[in-house]
Amino acid sequence: MATPVSLSCRFEATDAHGRVQLTFTLRNTGATDVQLLRWGSPFEGGWFAPFVRVRSARGPLPFQGALRKRGDPAAEDYLTLHVGEERRALLALDDAYELPQQGALTLKAAWRWHDVVTAGGAPRPRAAHQGQEQACGEITLTRR
Repeated sequence: MATPVSLSCRFEATDAHGRVQLTFTLRNTGATDVQLLRWGSPFEGGWFAPFVRVRSARGPLPFQGALRKRGDPAAEDYLTLHVGEERRALLALDDAYELPQQGALTLKAAWRWHDVVTAGGAPRPRAAHQGQEQACGEITLTRR
């Protein structure tokens, strides 16, 4: 297994006009450039995995986004982050969960990068992938 790369992640939620908007910020805090397979992360551009867990007063809410089966990735499936570089992803939580109109929601963001490459060797076939867990934090949002 490769040495984990240094990434910092945080996310924010805003409730505007009846929709919950999420902003994810990822930063390469390590000493080398990195390529990350976007699959199943907010940086894929949509809800193709439950990378945010949502809990209301009634318990966990079920994920209603799409799930995908995949073959080997292409180069464009990877996100390149240079040393010190930061990227943002914006998504609407309502696109993947049926949210209550009022009350507190606890949101926890975490996923697995299916492949992490540090030497510019992406793409790699699935059998050669070396992944890494990514925690992005937990927040509480109160809808009124």
